[in-house]
Amino acid sequence: MDATISSELDNFIVCPVCTSRHLCGKEKTKDGVFAGNCECCGYFFKFRVKSSINSEISITINGQKYTVGNEYPPWTSLNTYLRKERISVGTKVMCHEGGCGICMVEAKLYEPISDSMKSYPINSCLCPLFMCDGLEITTIEGTNEVIPKRLAKYNGSQCGYCSPGSVSMKEVEDAFDDVICRCTGYRPILDAMKSFATDSSCRSKTSTADIEELGKTFCHKTGQRCHGKCHPQMGQQLQVIGADAVWYRPTTLDQLFKIVSDNPGKKVRFVFGNTGSGVYYGDLGLANFDILMDLRGIQELYSVDVDSTIILGGNLSITQLIEVFTRFQLTSSYAYFIQILGSWAGNIMLKHLHPEFQSDIYVCLEAANVGLVIADKTGSNQIPIGQFLKTDMTSKVIVAMILHSMSEDYILRMYKVAQRSQNSHSFVNAGIRMKIDKSNKFVVKEKPCIVFSGISKDFVHAKQVGNYLQGKKLKKGALTTLSSELNPDPNIDPVEPSAGYRKNVAIGFLYSYFLEVLGDTAGSKYRSGAIPLQRPLSSGQQSYDTKPMEWPLTEPLMKLEAMNQTTGKAQYINDIPLHKPLYAAFVTSTVGNSKLKSMDPSKALNLPGVIKFITAKDIPGENNCYPNSMAEEVLCSGDVVYAGQALGIIVADDEETANRAAGQVEVTYSDQKQPILTIEDGIKAKSFFPNPGDVVTAGDAETAIANSPKKITGSISFGEQQHFQMETQISICSPTEDGMDVEASTQWIDLTQQSTAMVLGIPESSINVRVKRLGGAYGSKITRNFIVSAGCAIAAHVMKRTVKLNMEFLNKHKMVKSNLIQSKLYFTYYRIELLNYHTLVLLNKINTYSEIFKQAIHVGCMDVGKLNGIKIQLYSDLGCLPNDNNLPVAFMFIDNAYYCENWKLTPVAVKTNKPMNTYCRAPGSTPGIFVMESIMEHVAKELDLDPTYVRTLNLYKKGQKTPLGGTLKYCNIIELVSDLMSSSDFVKRQGTVEEFNKANRWKKKGLSIVPMKFALTYVGVHFNAIVNIYAGDGSISISHGGIENGQGINTKVAQVCAYELGVPMDLIKVKANTSLANANDYTTGGSITSELCCLAVIKCCKDLKTRMAPVKAKMKNPSWKDLAQKCIEDKVDLSSRYCVFQPGTTDPYYNSYGVTCTEVEFDVLTGQHLITRVDILYDCGESMNPMIDVGQVEGAFVMGLGYWLTEQVKFESTTGQLLTRSTWEYKPPMAKDIPIDFRIQLLKNAPNPVGVLRSKAVGEPPLCMSCSVLFALKRCVEAARKDIQNNTFFALNGPATVDKLQELCLVNPSQFVIEFVLT
Repeated sequence: MDATISSELDNFIVCPVCTSRHLCGKEKTKDGVFAGNCECCGYFFKFRVKSSINSEISITINGQKYTVGNEYPPWTSLNTYLRKERISVGTKVMCHEGGCGICMVEAKLYEPISDSMKSYPINSCLCPLFMCDGLEITTIEGTNEVIPKRLAKYNGSQCGYCSPGSVSMKEVEDAFDDVICRCTGYRPILDAMKSFATDSSCRSKTSTADIEELGKTFCHKTGQRCHGKCHPQMGQQLQVIGADAVWYRPTTLDQLFKIVSDNPGKKVRFVFGNTGSGVYYGDLGLANFDILMDLRGIQELYSVDVDSTIILGGNLSITQLIEVFTRFQLTSSYAYFIQILGSWAGNIMLKHLHPEFQSDIYVCLEAANVGLVIADKTGSNQIPIGQFLKTDMTSKVIVAMILHSMSEDYILRMYKVAQRSQNSHSFVNAGIRMKIDKSNKFVVKEKPCIVFSGISKDFVHAKQVGNYLQGKKLKKGALTTLSSELNPDPNIDPVEPSAGYRKNVAIGFLYSYFLEVLGDTAGSKYRSGAIPLQRPLSSGQQSYDTKPMEWPLTEPLMKLEAMNQTTGKAQYINDIPLHKPLYAAFVTSTVGNSKLKSMDPSKALNLPGVIKFITAKDIPGENNCYPNSMAEEVLCSGDVVYAGQALGIIVADDEETANRAAGQVEVTYSDQKQPILTIEDGIKAKSFFPNPGDVVTAGDAETAIANSPKKITGSISFGEQQHFQMETQISICSPTEDGMDVEASTQWIDLTQQSTAMVLGIPESSINVRVKRLGGAYGSKITRNFIVSAGCAIAAHVMKRTVKLNMEFLNKHKMVKSNLIQSKLYFTYYRIELLNYHTLVLLNKINTYSEIFKQAIHVGCMDVGKLNGIKIQLYSDLGCLPNDNNLPVAFMFIDNAYYCENWKLTPVAVKTNKPMNTYCRAPGSTPGIFVMESIMEHVAKELDLDPTYVRTLNLYKKGQKTPLGGTLKYCNIIELVSDLMSSSDFVKRQGTVEEFNKANRWKKKGLSIVPMKFALTYVGVHFNAIVNIYAGDGSISISHGGIENGQGINTKVAQVCAYELGVPMDLIKVKANTSLANANDYTTGGSITSELCCLAVIKCCKDLKTRMAPVKAKMKNPSWKDLAQKCIEDKVDLSSRYCVFQPGTTDPYYNSYGVTCTEVEFDVLTGQHLITRVDILYDCGESMNPMIDVGQVEGAFVMGLGYWLTEQVKFESTTGQLLTRSTWEYKPPMAKDIPIDFRIQLLKNAPNPVGVLRSKAVGEPPLCMSCSVLFALKRCVEAARKDIQNNTFFALNGPATVDKLQELCLVNPSQFVIEFVLT
């Protein structure tokens, strides 16, 4: 017998005999059945209990069904559940903002148009767990191996921490905007995904493929292809009561409003996609609310009505909206609407809550003049979109939008400018709608709608210019009116571009609209202003040598780890299973340059699950984590020198609790002073570190400059770069009977061991450090893991238990260069993050501060451009400590590929109130080479010469000396430049570019060539290797001193071993690096680790072959297995260890050479641009593995593009906190930022006579040539300035973001030409 129990009946059950009512308590219910005797008549009855409200969810993951109740808090993310339950450790997590994309999984979501479940990629870090009720989730572990194999085959995995997702060939790049890859440069990933596409040239024309189908699993019940029909219906209410919040899923609007009414005074959050919390976590984070209301179950919000008026429900995504328009062929009267990309109802609600939010969707809806249907408990009503921002939306829901058809004489256009091509919020966007009479001199027939975002939080409509244009022709006066009407807020957001830029771009949008409307009647030179930059499908070419006779050496092999990485099987530190660990989180400062007054952890300790608060007094050894250098405190003992400094450590029983509790520690400061945050500030305050490095002199620079016919002075500056490695800083420490076991994300095991031993006050031999692999590093884990492992070790020592300290992305930027806007509760603590060492600024030390930038570089040259003497004073912001000072390294590269007889180079180290600057990929070399290239640019401009001519004129020749005194015994840079100019058709393309620039005022093209000499030195380094041959089966293990972080070191080591011993690759396994097997090794870095570890393995193999030779001589053609067994029988040791120490002198051991040609197209009105083609010719010697080395060239170059173009670092001036710490504000390149045509050549027939197996390093040098794109863009800016008769020199500092580039074009509305002639 069944009984439905409703909340109104309060769980009563009625006796079927006497109708007495009985309470249905849980104690009388078992397995959903209530059994008992009627208390009135004694009748025995049973009822199966059904409820209209579920209290737990059912979710299917990779074909396995899971049930979850309130054992997890309602704000738990799907990612947390997947990883905590170890259902999918292959699903990674980094930013918790939905900005990096490495947490992507596939989910079958309700698709209202077809009334079915369809597969979509979702960010598991943002998707709430309880929103997944009834869904089918597929993680990397649930796919078959078709896609992973293809990705591995195409070398689409380096560090292995990110994953792909795309469909058809053109859609690959359009859709690949949700995953950031720092390693590969995207080219191999895109190629791998395109190989599946239906229009791929490598597939049969008659074949079809869907990337989703390729990843599908088979039904575990039927064995047939899964069609997604077994999912439960989502028509039932859900209520999950947690300790701090309640999760509801109503199925009707009435239920929703009743729940709101029943919970007065409580904080309610309506949840659909939850993407807003990735932007505004401080006030939209789910943990901040009492009631979480899931809107996905409300069928009314999925309405689609395409009759005379279009009505589209609030729960529809933009993807679904586009499908509506496509399916119902609504592409005439409603074509304007298809331009929207993204979600809509939640997006404009975010705009309502945060008026400063740059919402493309809101601008589009305003311009389209849609109506909104708003509902509350009293009913629904329709309002125009223009009233929405002023409408009180408390306890209200957007039900639908109403679109009105437009006649063909309406012209609606959307405009946007952003830092990056994909996945980037707007700086400024606009929506413009006008009714134009084209037959009557383009008269505006009614008052137009001109909408902007990014001007100020309250400015939406340009009403004055609308009034001006009504009934008039398109006139320049409209632009003047708009100029007077726009008054951008300079403080709208400290990270946003200048008010002047935003105003000019907004006016430029209206001008572009005019030009498009005028079409061919506008002046031909100006029509390009109406044409947006069009990016075609990108492509790549790779060319290299290989020697099949030497294989597996020189063979383009897939990485050993590639398949494990692409299938999610590769284990990283955060994936290691632990038994009941504790979790630690740093409490960090919110200000710099002050004194620590007090810390009160009582609020944090009162949170459930928080166990301990640790301070500097709890450290058993030294409060110093940096061995053999200036002391770096693990926990602050009094002086707070920068915002984000570690003050204490919270220990809790789970990671989320530790992170939340760290924000609850109340910290007070005293003696707070203005922080020193720039080199200029440091010079004013005379804040310098002593002994920054030696002054380098060669010849007599001052005399040479004085006697030169042409003397040039100038300056250049460039900023920091965040490493943005996908695997954040992490350490796991476990106490042992004699010390501590440490799993650390470090590039330097030896000093991590020393650091941990120092803080614990025990011998180094008591510390066991292990590293299997890193999920990206780029220098961030050379010294910056010291404080993480040290802090974790302290916590493990105090607690006498295993402790994990994982630096989550949102918090890791704090202790070493980081912060977030709006410092509130959880922003009161900091985490580790690092910034690029590229923080060098060229200045000259002069008494008058205003003259600082005027005498940075002194150059003397001949009238023909030949260099005579160079004098440079190089200032570097080292942060609060000088331990990672790379000024001396910069001087190794500052000459780049150019000979000059006379040099004077003076280093100055500036001390600021910022975290210690550390190494980043190509430290010292990247700024040094950029300095020299900027000098060549300046010389060329002053002499009115072609920059390429000046460069080639001064190129090094064999036998010439560098500023440091080294002689170039082998130098082929002249040949490389000549070869690339020929293969890239440089001269012809240069002529084409010049003609284009003459014909177009608002679009420009630029072409640049940058050569490179990159010095490789082995000074101070040492790496060992152990090679073991196992007698039982002849298999081989290797442990070497390098750390695998995506550069392919393990694969090269195995190739070398197989080559030397003459055995198959599949016999060889490369083991984790440990402080036991690889004691006293140097850091992995500087691009030389792979070759030196290979050299160590070669020595081991030669030693083993020598030992085995006498035994082999006694046998007749023995198999490898038989030989190994016989050697053991004859007492031959089959283990060999060798340590490679610095060979030769302190001079560079050899030089790598390269040259890059870059072509760009540039929008003068916005500063946006396309990198249309890049040709790189790189001297890699004789590559051990061309596939790996080509990948390193591509990845390094694209990382450099980010440094020079999109990755801008900004600090808050009063506290020193980093403003660009989130994926919302910090923008590494994505797939559409890479070159459209990307051509890589490894120089052929060029063995390195002194290299390991004739090879050369490749990991860092190509990054140094990425500045070629900056100089190509400079050609564009010069062409724009030439159009206004301003052809003077200007310095192009890095990063050259879109706003800086556009401002350098000196555009103002007076230059906008609108005059037209009717044909």
